[in-house]
Amino acid sequence: MSKRKVDGSERMSIDDEKEDVSMVDATAGTTDTSSEGGQHQHDFSSLFDVDAIDASQRQSYVTILDKAYERANSATENWGNISRTVKIGRMVMMLGDVLRESGITGADRDRYWERVAPFFEIREKSDLVDHGPMIDQSAAASAFDLDYTSHADDAAFLTHLEEQRKIFLKRRQRGPQGNAPFFAVIQSSGYGKSRLISQISACRDQQYDVIYWTFASKQAYPPKNVEISELQFNSLRREALEKALHREISVAVGNAQSGRQADSETIFIRLGTNTKPPQMQQRTDQKRIIFVVDEASELLGKFTSDGVSFYRALRTAFTKFETEASWLFFVVMSTFSSITYLSPELAMDPSFKPYSGYDDVNQNPLNPFILGSSFRVNNDRHAILTKTVEECHDPQCLYSMGRPLWKALLTCATPMFTHELLSYGRKKLRNSLDNDIKLTKKEEILAVLSVRLCLSISPTSWYVPSLVACHMGTALSISEDRMSMVVTYPSEPVLAVGAKMFMKNQENIGRMISALQDFLTHGAVDRGYKGELIVRLLMTLAMDKAMGSTGVKEVRLKDYLVHFNRNGADVSKLIEGLESSGCEDFDVEEELKKLKRLNLDWPDSRAILEDKKRNLSAQASRGPTYADSHVCFTHFVYLSKSIQGDLITHDLLRYAYRRSAAIVVEEGRRGIDKVIPLRVEEDKFVGLVVQDKNRVSDTLQSLTNADNDATHHKVNVEYFLTEAEKETFRSAGVDLERNWPAILFAVGVDKVGAEVATQLEQKRFRRNNVSDTDRFNFPCIVLTGLDYFNLMSDEAADRLKKLRNFEFVPSLQKREDIPITYGS
Repeated sequence: MSKRKVDGSERMSIDDEKEDVSMVDATAGTTDTSSEGGQHQHDFSSLFDVDAIDASQRQSYVTILDKAYERANSATENWGNISRTVKIGRMVMMLGDVLRESGITGADRDRYWERVAPFFEIREKSDLVDHGPMIDQSAAASAFDLDYTSHADDAAFLTHLEEQRKIFLKRRQRGPQGNAPFFAVIQSSGYGKSRLISQISACRDQQYDVIYWTFASKQAYPPKNVEISELQFNSLRREALEKALHREISVAVGNAQSGRQADSETIFIRLGTNTKPPQMQQRTDQKRIIFVVDEASELLGKFTSDGVSFYRALRTAFTKFETEASWLFFVVMSTFSSITYLSPELAMDPSFKPYSGYDDVNQNPLNPFILGSSFRVNNDRHAILTKTVEECHDPQCLYSMGRPLWKALLTCATPMFTHELLSYGRKKLRNSLDNDIKLTKKEEILAVLSVRLCLSISPTSWYVPSLVACHMGTALSISEDRMSMVVTYPSEPVLAVGAKMFMKNQENIGRMISALQDFLTHGAVDRGYKGELIVRLLMTLAMDKAMGSTGVKEVRLKDYLVHFNRNGADVSKLIEGLESSGCEDFDVEEELKKLKRLNLDWPDSRAILEDKKRNLSAQASRGPTYADSHVCFTHFVYLSKSIQGDLITHDLLRYAYRRSAAIVVEEGRRGIDKVIPLRVEEDKFVGLVVQDKNRVSDTLQSLTNADNDATHHKVNVEYFLTEAEKETFRSAGVDLERNWPAILFAVGVDKVGAEVATQLEQKRFRRNNVSDTDRFNFPCIVLTGLDYFNLMSDEAADRLKKLRNFEFVPSLQKREDIPITYGS
C-alpha cells in the first residue's frame, strides 16, 4: 500500500493496486511494516468473515480496521461481554473517524467502501429477527421450481393491489402527503409468498412487470439479491441511506421500463459519487410495475448512526414515488407479522410528519394482504377421500397435507426423506437450528401445544407476532388498528407428528403444564376452557403411548383406553362394557325364577323373555364391537360452524381420520365437547364422544347413576346429532341404534375413580300393566379425578392438579380498589 503526502499529512491511497505482501494472514495475526516491523495481533476477525477474503485484498485494509477495532475496544466497558452486533456497530462508528483522520474523504472514501463492503461482510444474526432453520439451498431451489398450482389468492392478490392503489390515489387528491404507496403481504413460512410473485412475473400476458428485491439471509431461497453496505450506513445518518435507496430503486424501475432487468445480478446499495437519482419516465404502455421487497424484516435490526432502522429508511424512500403510484406500487413481504413495524398505525409511525389540514382518518396505512388460499392446494377434501386410509397414512401422503412447502420438499428433484422432513418441521416449530428437544421458551411451548391441542390464542397476546414470524403460526386476519391478529394452527400432520418428540420428554410435559397456567393467567389463551385443555392433553398423551415410537399407526380402541388405567381405577375391566348387549348374561330360566319370587309369573312371561333374548342376540350380531374398532389421531382440530349446518357427518369423520385428527366440536353443540373418529370397518366410521366436567361436587356414583342426564341422554347420538347429520351415517350403513362409545372426564373431582354408566330399561307385561326394570350398562366410561401417573411423571401430575385448581384471583388491594368488579 503506497503512501502520499497531501496537505502536509500522510495519507493512504487505495488507488494503488499493488499490495504489500509482507503482511501475513489476518486470521493468524499481522506483521505491520509501518510499525517498526513488530508483530501486531488483531481481533476483528471474530466479527467479520475474513476467511473468505483473499490475503492480497485483505492486507490493504488491515491497518485501518485494526485502529477502528482498538478504539472501539478501549472506549467500551466490558467489551468481552457485549454482543457481536453491538461490537460491530461501535467498530463501524470508529471506522468512519479513522478514515477521516487518515485523510480518506470524498471519492477515495467511496472507493474504500466499495472495496471493503463486499469482502468484510457482517455475520448477520439480528437480535430482533431470528432466521431460524434453513434447508439445503439446492433442495429449496428444486422445490421452488416445481410446477405451480393456481389458487384463489393468485387473482385476489392483484385485486387487492388495485384496491389499495385506488385508495392511495384517492387520498392523494387531498394534497401531497408524504406517504408511501405500499402495502404488506403477511404469512408464515411455507405458504408460497415468493412463489406467488414469481408466478405473476412469469405470466407475460399480465399487465404487470415485477421487480423483485429480497433481503433474505444467504441460506434462504430465493437467495438475497440486494446488499446494503452496513459498514457505510451504520456510521452515517439516515438521509444517506434514504438517498442511496431512492437512487437504486429509480435505477431498477428505469431498467424495468427499458426491459433491462437482470434477475441474476446482485444489487449493491452503497454511497456513490452520483447521489442524484435518474429521472423517472412516465409509462407510455398499459403495463404497471409491482416493486416487491421480500424478507423486509431482515432490515428491522440494522440501524443508521442516528438510530433509524434500515427498514424505516426504505419506507421513506418509497414516499419519493407517490406521484408514480398510478403505475408503480410497492409490496413488502415477510413472515414477520408485527404490522406495527411493517405497516404501522399512523400514530405509531415515526416517519410521519403531519401537515396542515391532514385527515388522520384517511391517513391510516393501506390494508395488508394475508395469503391463505394456497393451503387448499394439497388439502382438497374430495381428493383425500378418494384415497384409502392406508394410502393417506403413508408418510409421503400424510406429511404432504398442509402448507405447500411440505409437499414441495417431498416431491422435488432433490427430495427430503420423511424423517428429514419431520426433523425440519420440528426445527421450524421451535425456530432453532439444533436437534435439541428440550423446550425452554414460552413461544415454542405455545406453538407445540397449539399444533397438538388446538389452543384458542388471544389475538392481542404479545406472543402472536412471534408465532407467525418464527413458529409456523398461520395468520387469519388483522385488525384495522394493527393491534390484534387472529392466529391459528390448522391441521398439519407433519408438525403434529414432529411435535410428538417434544412430548416424550417428561420435563417438557411439566414445563408445558406450567406454561399453560401462565398463558391462562395473562390472557394469552382463553381461560374459559381450562378443563377441556386438560382433557385434550391427557387424550393426546395416551394416544402417543398407544402408538409408540412410530410416526402414525392405527390402534384398537381397547388398546388405547387402557392407558387411562390408574391405581384403584382399572379401565381395562370396563372396556367391554362400552358395548355389552347383555346377551351373554341373560338367562331366560333365571329370569322366570325372579318373576315367580315376585309373584309376576304369567303365562306369557316366557314368550316375553324369549323375545328379549332374541333382541339381545340380534344386537350382538350387528357387527364388530366398538371396543375392537380403530383409533388414530396425532392432534386436535376445531370444528367451526358451517353455513350448511351439517357438521358432524360421516364424511367429516372419514376425512379427519385420514389426516390423523381428532375434533373439538363447535361452540353451542349440545351434549359433547369432542369427537374422536373410530374406524369400525374398511371405510365405515363412528365417533368416540367425549364430555368434560369441571364441577368439584360431582361423584363417581352420581355420574354413573342410571338417571344421570349427562351420561345418558346427552352423549346419545339421538341428542347431539341433528337429523341431517344422522342421515349421512345411515346412508353410509352405520347402525345408529347402537350407541357410540363415550368417555366422561370429571377432572374437577379429587377422588380417583372409573366406572361404566348404567341405564334402566323398563319391562312391561301384558296383564294388568305390571312393569319391572332391568339395569344395563350404557356405553360411557366415567373417569373422575386426575393422577394419570402412567402418562406423566409425578411432578408433572402434581403440576396438572395445580393447573386444574388454578383460579386467577387479583390481589386483595385490587379487589378493594375495584369492588364493583371483584366484590367486597
